Amino acid sequence: MFLLIFVFAVFFYSFNIGFSDLWSDEIYTKSMLKGSLPDFYGQFKNDLHPPLYYLGLKLFTALFGITPVSLRFFSVLGVLSTLLLGYFAGQRVFGRQGALYFCLMLISVPMLAAYSHQARMYTWAAFSITGVCIYSYLFIRTGRNRDLVFLFIFTVVAMYIHYYSMVAAFVSNAFVFLYLLITKNKKWRHHLLSLLLATLLFLPWLFMFMIQVKRVQHAFWVPDVSLTTVLHCYGIPFTEQFWTTGYSVSFVILMYSLIIYTFFKSAGKSFSEYRLVLWLSLFIFTGTLLVIMIISLFSQPVLFSRYVVAIVVMLVIPPTILFIQMKTEWLKAILILVILFLGIRISVSTFYFSYGPYQQTIEYITTTYPEISKILHITEITAGPMIEYSGNSGLSHYWLKAEMSNVDAFPEIHQFEQPGEFLTPGEAFCAVRFNNLELNMENLNRVLSESKLIKTDTVSDNKVKDGIIIQVYLLQYKGRQIDTRE
Repeated sequence: MFLLIFVFAVFFYSFNIGFSDLWSDEIYTKSMLKGSLPDFYGQFKNDLHPPLYYLGLKLFTALFGITPVSLRFFSVLGVLSTLLLGYFAGQRVFGRQGALYFCLMLISVPMLAAYSHQARMYTWAAFSITGVCIYSYLFIRTGRNRDLVFLFIFTVVAMYIHYYSMVAAFVSNAFVFLYLLITKNKKWRHHLLSLLLATLLFLPWLFMFMIQVKRVQHAFWVPDVSLTTVLHCYGIPFTEQFWTTGYSVSFVILMYSLIIYTFFKSAGKSFSEYRLVLWLSLFIFTGTLLVIMIISLFSQPVLFSRYVVAIVVMLVIPPTILFIQMKTEWLKAILILVILFLGIRISVSTFYFSYGPYQQTIEYITTTYPEISKILHITEITAGPMIEYSGNSGLSHYWLKAEMSNVDAFPEIHQFEQPGEFLTPGEAFCAVRFNNLELNMENLNRVLSESKLIKTDTVSDNKVKDGIIIQVYLLQYKGRQIDTRE
C-alpha cells in the first residue's frame, strides 16, 4: 500500500513541474549556485537564509545539470523524503496503518504540493520539522539515546535549512525539555547536552546570521502583523496560494473541524495513547507562529504565510490520530476520500499557476519595439527572471537602487541612482513592472516625471486564463527637470 502511495506521489508532485517560467525567488536560488565555495559563502551577505539547502541543491545540480526541472525536482525530493520519513519512522508513533493514514494526509496538503514546484528550501524545511517532531516524541516516550541522536540531527538540519524551521525546532525542543523536567525524567541532562552541542554547531554560522539579521532590520518586505495575516497563516495550508475557491473554503472548514474535534477528544481515555504526540504537534505549530509574532511585534515584521510550509505537516497529525481511533469504517473511508479529493483538486489547480510571462515580455518588447535596447525594472520581481529569458535579444537591464532588493545577486543588472546616469535626452527605453504592484513607486514616479510617456501596454500570460500581467511603459527620456522656483 505504501509503495502505491509513493509511486503516485512521485508522478503527482512531478506533474506539470515545468509549466511556469522561473520566478524571481527561483532565479535568485539559481544565482546562489554560481562560483566557488569561498564565493558561495560571501553571497549570503545578500541572502536571508541558512546555507544547507543551497549546498544540497549545488550538489544535486552538479550531478543532474541546472535546468528549471532539475532545480524544482530537488524540492519534489523534499516532499518524497517527508513521505518516507512519515511512513518508516512514523510507524513507531502511529503504527503501520496509522503511518499510511499519515502519508495520505500529507499528499492531501496543497501547500506542500505548491512548494514542491518551486526551487526554494520550503519542502526540505517541512522534512526537517517532521523529523524533529517524530523524534521529539520518540525520545520522550523511550528515552533512548538513539532517538535523541536523530532528534539532534534533525534539529541541526532545521537550523541550517530555514529560520522558521529553526524556530520550530527550538519550540519542539523546549517542549521536550520542559516535559522531562516536569516528569522528573533524568534524561533531561542528555537532552540539554544535545541542545548545547547543537548550539555549538551553529556558531560557525553566527557571524553571517547577525549580518542577515541586520539586513532584515534595515528593510524587509513583510507587512505588519494583523488579524488578517495571522488568519492567512492558518488558512493557507489548505488553500490555493493566492486565491480561494469553494473547494479550498470547504477544505479549511473540514480540516480544522477535525483538528478541533480531535483536540477535545484527546481529553478522553481512548485517546490517551496519542495525546502526547497530538499536543506536541499543535504546540509546534502554534508555538512557532507565536514566537514569530512576538519577534514581529517587537522588531521587524517577519510573519508571512508562505513560511508556514515549514510547520504545515503538524496539522495532519490530528486527523491521522482521529482516523486511527475511529471505529466506524465507512465514515473513516468517506472522510479520507473527501480529504484526498479536495486536497488533490486544489493542488492540481496550483500546478497550473504561472508566476509571470517573463519570456513572453522579452519576446513582446523585441518584436514590438525593435529600437529599444534598455529595460528599466521598477521592482526586483521582474529583474532576475527577465535576465534569465533575455537570451540573445540584445536587451540590457537597469535598476534604480531601492531600499530593499536582491538585484545585487545579478551582475547583469546595471544599478544607478538616477535615470540620467544611463539615459540621454531623447533616448527611448522601456520600464516594466507587475501590473498595479505598489512597490518602489517613488522610482516609477521619478522616471515618469523625467520622461515622455509614449505608450503604456500590458503583456498577459498566454499559458493561463487569468494570469499575472506585466506593464510595459514605452518612454522617451527628457532629462531631469530642475525646479527654479524660490
